[in-house]
Amino acid sequence: MMAKTLGEPALTQAVLHTQYTRMFRLVAALALAPLSATQFQPPLGPRPPVAGERTQMLNLGSAHLSELPGIKAGQLEPLIASLARFRPTIITIENIAGEQCDLMARAPKYKDAWDSYCVDPAPAQKAAGLTQQQAEAESEKILDRFASPGITPTPAERRRLALLLLAANERGSAWVQWLRLPPAERIAADGLDAAMVKALNRDGRGLNESYDIAARLAARLGLDRLVMVDDHTSDAALSHTGKPYEDAMRARFAGFRDQPLFRDYQEQANSVKDGRTLMAFYRYLNDPRRLDRQIGADFGGAAADRAAYPHGRMYAAWWEVRNLRMAANIRAATAEHPGARVLNVVGASHKPWYDGWMRQMVDVEVVPLAPYLR
Repeated sequence: MMAKTLGEPALTQAVLHTQYTRMFRLVAALALAPLSATQFQPPLGPRPPVAGERTQMLNLGSAHLSELPGIKAGQLEPLIASLARFRPTIITIENIAGEQCDLMARAPKYKDAWDSYCVDPAPAQKAAGLTQQQAEAESEKILDRFASPGITPTPAERRRLALLLLAANERGSAWVQWLRLPPAERIAADGLDAAMVKALNRDGRGLNESYDIAARLAARLGLDRLVMVDDHTSDAALSHTGKPYEDAMRARFAGFRDQPLFRDYQEQANSVKDGRTLMAFYRYLNDPRRLDRQIGADFGGAAADRAAYPHGRMYAAWWEVRNLRMAANIRAATAEHPGARVLNVVGASHKPWYDGWMRQMVDVEVVPLAPYLR
């Protein structure tokens, strides 16, 4: 009896340990399952049935070409020609829409964003005799008419539309209209003055991916506009942080240009000599492993940096707010066009968020980029 009595607790503990272990694993699995589902599965599943063709979305991560003076316009031709094979019907760019710039001009908390990302449309508005909202409404009517079957706009109509788009602060679309004119028709007329023509010709300006990739491609494909989807109302999320945040971020990014990741990026950019090496550079920019390292060091590193707490977490949160609003702007552009073929041209650091969130949409299929960078 004694041996049995002494033995029973040991046996019971072993059995209980096994049972507790199994129960813990089961509870843990059940607890983690909903989280995993919400994190990595769209609400309606990965590929729910939809009527008609799925919306195709191609996300090109780009360098900001204005920061790379060594890259020349002619070197972009193979990339533009390859993207043309996707046949996009909608092209979006990382620029702020005129309506948001108009809002920022009126709200002091957005002064820095307006100064950095918007252009004063007052000269074009004066020439057109319209406010931003009026010019936008008028240009939308004309764009709808241009899209009607059998319509061939005259050069005068395109020049007038370019003026209205400048007045609406939709400069990307204004440039598309300018490029769709024969070179001999790119003149100061129909409300456009010499200063506006100089701006539309981009005289003295460096390359810009929104214009020199997206707008050129749109004009080549016969599209009439670009969709501007950047969103800096996200800056209001940090409107109360002030100098402590600025100091923390300045300290965090001190010496950034000496880091291996940046040096590698610069070496790759400097290797561009022609169209072939330009394509290799864009393959490098969009390589998932490189992107993982980049955003892990930048936003992931900031969020985990104890020395930068809580400001690193604030920085990562701001970035997510901005990308969520950009994704919503893209989704809004596709809402009336189910089955569209959408090319999004954006800074490479945004691409992982674009890819991830677009896969959450009910009828969107994210198209692999690699075949268009060969």
